Amino acid sequence: MSRHEEHMKMRDHFAKVAQVKGTFTNGTDQALVRAVTHDEVAKRINQLVSEYQFPLPVLQDVQKRLSDSNCPHYAMQQLRYLENNVHAGIATKREDSNK
Repeated sequence: MSRHEEHMKMRDHFAKVAQVKGTFTNGTDQALVRAVTHDEVAKRINQLVSEYQFPLPVLQDVQKRLSDSNCPHYAMQQLRYLENNVHAGIATKREDSNK
């Protein structure tokens, strides 16, 4: 098991404990315990990339990170990164995405 996988396993454990105790601190904890598959995250990432124009370095960074791990929680982090780029106005809506 890689260090990243060990870290995510430990984080998942703590998130589940927080859920039982009712001590969630933010949405990340809830996302960690939500049953999500890598395919679901990939589908949402593909949807964002088709709807928005992201800077090339952002896409390259996400692609590299996704190729390093098959962990759905790590993929969720990349999805949040893309969503943050959209909310910050770094990514712009494609004109042809409404067609």
